Amino acid sequence: MNYKHIFFDLDHTLWDFSSNSRKTLEVLFNEFQLQDRGVSSFTEFLHTYETINEGLWAKYRIGQIDKSTLRNGRFPAVFKHWDIVDHHLAETINERYLTDGPKQPGLMPNALKTLDYLQNKYEVHLITNGFKEVQATKLNASGLNGYFKTITTSEEVGVLKPNPKVFHHALDLASAQSGESVYVGDHFDTDVMGSKNAGIDQVFFNPHDADHPKIATFEIRDLVEMIEIF
Repeated sequence: MNYKHIFFDLDHTLWDFSSNSRKTLEVLFNEFQLQDRGVSSFTEFLHTYETINEGLWAKYRIGQIDKSTLRNGRFPAVFKHWDIVDHHLAETINERYLTDGPKQPGLMPNALKTLDYLQNKYEVHLITNGFKEVQATKLNASGLNGYFKTITTSEEVGVLKPNPKVFHHALDLASAQSGESVYVGDHFDTDVMGSKNAGIDQVFFNPHDADHPKIATFEIRDLVEMIEIF
């Protein structure tokens, strides 16, 4: 292998989005006493939020809705599940979620150990569909800031992964060639297929052993496995 550059996805790959989001939502659920407002339980609140949020993100990825619709539409839709109509409450919780969530420091297991190893052998970069202003907060809060030579956000490019333009922009920014690069991500369509279609080898990070076509260059269930591969 003649790799010189390793590109990482951020959310769900290095930064533990699910855990950090859950912790933030639990604080907000209790602080705003949502059970007293008619929300059945935190477990149901979390499940409803995650279902609605992922549905909106799926639409955002293919351009059916914009950033504002994604951000401002999810909590009203969550509260509607319990017939709660309170736009001020939804807006307040959304603002707090956007402010507090990215400050959570949780990382995927062995993220720092893996990055510490890789940065001594390769140039390490980041490519993310997340929004620029919150991704910077996540990097600072979690200790990831400083590992990456370049950071590419889809917002800056104007299209989202899996569009090859995102990956080509990242390659140009890093002064890297596709044949000397590999991309690590957890989402099969967005990360594996996106980088594959851009001519970049792929590491499919699949911690939950999700079923999928076996086409990735490499597949791992724990980031630490990269130390053995690379």
